[in-house]
Amino acid sequence: MHLYILTDQIIFGSLIKGLCVEKRIGDAAKLFDKMSLMGYSPNLIIYNSLIDGLCINGNTRLGLRLYEEMAREGERCKPDVVTYSTLVNGLCKEGHVSMVIKVFEEMLGKGVAPNVFTYNTIIDGLCKSDDLDGAFKWFEKMVSKGVAPIVVTYNALISGQCKVGNMDKAFELFNEMVRLELAPNVLTYTSLIDGYCKQGNLGMACKLIEEMIENDLKPNVFTYTSIIHSLSGDDQWKNAIRIFDEMINNGVSPNVVTFNVLIDSLCKHGQTCEAKRIIVLMEGRGEKPDVFMYNSLLNGHILEGQLNEAVELFQSTYQEGIKADKYTYSILISGYCKDERIDEAMNILDEMEKKRVKPNVVTYNILLYTFFKKQRLNDVEHILSWRVNEGIPLDKIPRNILIGRVANWKGDKNLD
Repeated sequence: MHLYILTDQIIFGSLIKGLCVEKRIGDAAKLFDKMSLMGYSPNLIIYNSLIDGLCINGNTRLGLRLYEEMAREGERCKPDVVTYSTLVNGLCKEGHVSMVIKVFEEMLGKGVAPNVFTYNTIIDGLCKSDDLDGAFKWFEKMVSKGVAPIVVTYNALISGQCKVGNMDKAFELFNEMVRLELAPNVLTYTSLIDGYCKQGNLGMACKLIEEMIENDLKPNVFTYTSIIHSLSGDDQWKNAIRIFDEMINNGVSPNVVTFNVLIDSLCKHGQTCEAKRIIVLMEGRGEKPDVFMYNSLLNGHILEGQLNEAVELFQSTYQEGIKADKYTYSILISGYCKDERIDEAMNILDEMEKKRVKPNVVTYNILLYTFFKKQRLNDVEHILSWRVNEGIPLDKIPRNILIGRVANWKGDKNLD
């Protein structure tokens, strides 16, 4: 009889775990309840599987309830380090730091020793929430308890330092892990490369890429995208394309972010034709342009004085199923105003209102500047009233628009 019960528990456990893996948490929970109704008591493995499924899918609070139910079972189903580590991981991902500390203290109170995964989860969570001091305190606590840091531990700390631009400390940690004979992996190098790129230190970033390759580590899409982004910001769009081509030749597939960064840079540097070539390549690889990409192209056409092409592109967004945002409209309004096609600019503003897309401050200021320039007082009054109704303070209007333009209006030089 005991053998049958054990076999049934294994079957239930396998089914519940399988449902959780497939993210069918509702079905897993129903099966868990059905198991209890049939007189079978869930064991530690089954509880841990369902708690893990709940936490992974953002239902950590339900996971905590299940943990409390589990704890009431006493010695028969005592939570272990896997249970606590799973809860800690879920709470960290959801940003509940105070609850993490509470669960950790309960864990110690129950005589369950935290493992390296438990500490790593807390350290990573604190780094991602920019509490680097807290992360280092937990790192010190971990070491003092005799739990040796691993590559994942250092990756979390290095990533946290890179995120806030503290590259000296990040590189110090990198050297420390090497001294401990912990081999840096792709994530380690990519965090450092991204950090140096954001500081404009391309030389150090390229040196680290060379070191990666020497260590038989293949740069990934995030590594290449960091370099491309840095080159784009440094007006080196030709080198950005070279790195992009190298990335593809090395078998690394660009993602939407990579394409967006490169296309935006090309458009800002008057290379809309090259940007369109990249988009064709992108579509050939199964990726679809998003609104950010369309905005970049739209802006590129405006910068190159190609308003008609910009209008055609704007109209094509409807056919492509792309929903224009406030930046899309603002770019087009700017183009119309520069070309002194003011009535058409106002038509776009009307369309924004109909689509319930709220204009930003830049949009209003472009229109105000144009109306002052063309001495269209009624339209100025209309825009100012519109701004007030939308809750945008008038003090956000640049001084040169309100004073400089009005001073020139009708030759009134005494206005200040």
